[in-house]
Amino acid sequence: MKYDVILFDAADTLFTTRGSVGEIYGEVARKYGSTSSSEEIQLAFLRQFRHSGPLTANDEKQWWRDVVFRVFGDVGMISNFDRFFDEVYEKFRDSRGWCLFPETMEVLKELQMRKYSLGVISNFDSRIYSVMKALDILEYFSSITISSETGFAKPHPGIFKAAIQAAGVPASRILFIGDSLENDVQAGAAAGLHTILIDRNGRYSSIGSIVSIRNLNDLSNQILTRPR
Repeated sequence: MKYDVILFDAADTLFTTRGSVGEIYGEVARKYGSTSSSEEIQLAFLRQFRHSGPLTANDEKQWWRDVVFRVFGDVGMISNFDRFFDEVYEKFRDSRGWCLFPETMEVLKELQMRKYSLGVISNFDSRIYSVMKALDILEYFSSITISSETGFAKPHPGIFKAAIQAAGVPASRILFIGDSLENDVQAGAAAGLHTILIDRNGRYSSIGSIVSIRNLNDLSNQILTRPR
């Protein structure tokens, strides 16, 4: 199969957090008197994030403030929450909160050399631009489609429609790689994209109906053939 454009999910596909969210929140929160463990904060975050609805609002920071406020409502509220939140929110704006997977840079360089047009489709907010710039990968991408700008979040077909339009080629000429079976692989396929699941921990290894890889290095010549 030949492609003109390769789209990637962002978080947990190209890059990941420097430790768990609970660890990062906990490190900052302890400066403000929190005694909650990183594990408690992590569980509360997963619970509250799961029930927060898609990030499609105009006020991204308020959306995140509501999530984090509920997290610490669960585990124990801290003094001066607004100051704490501003600090932790900024920590996720650049490489203080995020790091590349070891193979990401090398793979992006190879794909650029092979003349693929690269893009991102992600349920991220506008901090994605400063994160990718801080991680030195922003320059590799010609399109970035995010939920807070389109008003749609994966798996909604609206965000895929916007990404296809930004890519400027038919969906059949696009390959999309992401770490979520539902939001990336299944939703992307429903939008007409070719999809690959990046399954770093082998969680979905028993599913034979999807194409999966363990890391980005597995985007081998058997999968990617330079388009003519």
